[in-house]
Amino acid sequence: MPEVNEITIAVIHSCIEIGNRAKNIARIGRIIEKLGGSNSIDLVVAPQMINGIPLYKHPTIIKARKGAETIPGSTTQEMSNIANRYNRNLLVGPILERRGTKLYRSAFLVIPILGIKGVVRQLEGFEGYGSNIEVPLFDVNKFKVGVVIAEDIFYPEISLLLDLMGIDTLIFYPTFDINLNKQRHLMMVRAIETKCTSIMVGGTMTKRGEVLLEIPTIAVDENGDTIEELGGGEDKVLLIKVGVKSSKEITAQPRKNVLVKLRKLLSYFTK
Repeated sequence: MPEVNEITIAVIHSCIEIGNRAKNIARIGRIIEKLGGSNSIDLVVAPQMINGIPLYKHPTIIKARKGAETIPGSTTQEMSNIANRYNRNLLVGPILERRGTKLYRSAFLVIPILGIKGVVRQLEGFEGYGSNIEVPLFDVNKFKVGVVIAEDIFYPEISLLLDLMGIDTLIFYPTFDINLNKQRHLMMVRAIETKCTSIMVGGTMTKRGEVLLEIPTIAVDENGDTIEELGGGEDKVLLIKVGVKSSKEITAQPRKNVLVKLRKLLSYFTK
């Protein structure tokens, strides 16, 4: 098999309606359908909260903890069906997950036929959310995707860990609780640290037809320079080509030792 030097990622910038899972998932399905049968798209990235359950504070939103669901669950099953129907690898932004007595902000990857390939949970839990110590990374066969959720963007230790793991791109889902410009600048810094294209996934949040918040979708290169930015309430798709690191398959022994130490460090910070 020839070595893959470049992949194409389709990032969905869309409207998410609080409390309306069916409408949100149907909308995402239509957007993916419009991508057509092109085999050149290696990964589709969907927004967070597609099940309509809030994850963050907002003056007009009460976090609906009763809406937490398990993974696997109804939302993952519906997104798996979409992945099968259109033959797409699909990274879905964080939803509110319940594991036992704990709640998590959790993103997941579904692929055709096999269904759920992996789950990434926010490392540093806030306001009652659970913490996680697993590396926030998806290995999509040909390339590696690092996922940073909400306040995790503030931890340089995480980007160092992802860099050592050899990620090819970084996907960031921002929180509503912190100034977006600050998060945008931090995402640029993390792009430089990980030496890869990084993407902040945004969209428009609505409730009963009222716009609550608009977040831009932004892609920056490994130097932190903006490649493209999408905004507004219309459905849009950001198509971006990402270079794949040829040396990512092998991690030298000294780097493995550093990885072990970093994992221990992360477990300390997420206690």
